[in-house]
Amino acid sequence: MCHVMKKLLSTVGVHPTVIEIDEEEIACLAVQAAPVLFIGGACVGGFESLVALHLSGHLIPRLVEVGALWE
Repeated sequence: MCHVMKKLLSTVGVHPTVIEIDEEEIACLAVQAAPVLFIGGACVGGFESLVALHLSGHLIPRLVEVGALWE
């Protein structure tokens, strides 16, 4: 996970679990770019998707919904 993604998540109070995957595993993903963020087991996408989710105001509610963050 890129430093900026980790910093954004840390800023909202979440400390992500980072799992390194190899090229073969990346090829199996619906998103063909890495890093990829999963929230509650659902693929959110990459960096741009994370930023869009945050700017739209949907990131924190989604994190609360899956129990990764408390209000």
